[in-house]
Amino acid sequence: MSDVWQPVAGTRFYSRNGEGLYERLTDKLFLRIDEVDETDEREVCTRFAEAFEARTPVKLVA
Repeated sequence: MSDVWQPVAGTRFYSRNGEGLYERLTDKLFLRIDEVDETDEREVCTRFAEAFEARTPVKLVA
């Protein structure tokens, strides 16, 4: 699923898929500026970890 970035009327901010409040830093980089709950925090950390692992696979050492 791709994200849909929608401008918030009357502001310079955007929402992602109708949720959250983000400021656009570059064409592909948005900074979330509203408060997040624990579920959102875990989602961000999980997505970052998955993206990082996809770029540099982790070797398990015994």
